[in-house]
Amino acid sequence: METKKNDFVSKLLTWHCLTYCSFPWRETSDPYKILVAEIFLRKTTRKQVKGIYTQFFMKYPNIRALSKADINAIRNIIKPLGMEFIRASALKKIADIIIHKHGGKIPRLREKLLELPHIGPYIANAVMCFAYDKDYALLDTNVVRVIIRVFSYESLKKRPRDDNKMWEFAYTIVPPGKARDFNLAMLDFAASICLPRNPECLNCPLANICDHVHAIIKKKEHIS
Repeated sequence: METKKNDFVSKLLTWHCLTYCSFPWRETSDPYKILVAEIFLRKTTRKQVKGIYTQFFMKYPNIRALSKADINAIRNIIKPLGMEFIRASALKKIADIIIHKHGGKIPRLREKLLELPHIGPYIANAVMCFAYDKDYALLDTNVVRVIIRVFSYESLKKRPRDDNKMWEFAYTIVPPGKARDFNLAMLDFAASICLPRNPECLNCPLANICDHVHAIIKKKEHIS
């Protein structure tokens, strides 16, 4: 298994070097921008977030500006993302808490990030990884799909992304010192190759080590 994990990481990072997708929140280490972007990215598309990203941060360049913002103005900017009432309320609450309890600084400890409203393990880990360059794993529905297909790792939980065992496994494949590149590679791979439906198995750089691909080949051989 360790050899397979190493091959997986190596092949994925090599693929990502050639296919890297640039987005404005990936070109910054500002924890404020990364935290807000991750809230934006929940249940929406990267294209939609890109469409409002510059406008939002021009108007609210830091957490203090956001804490003073009119909630209706926030809603108007982020409306293209959907869920604008929930997101705007969350942003205001988070900004107020960070100003009053953390002196206007985005927490550098995962435990403190998790104390903020609307912040779960995924967003907390994303901030720790992308803003503070820490070796944290990311696990959402898309990453879970990759892990299940490549490694045949099954979860007994209805929502595998809430499975502590799945999180533990995710950590075992994060390469030390390369968590940022690896996590971005996983997200891009799930979005472009390992799709929920009709995955691009024929163009997959991991095909020779993927259990899902092997199962498909075996099934075709059995039928023929």
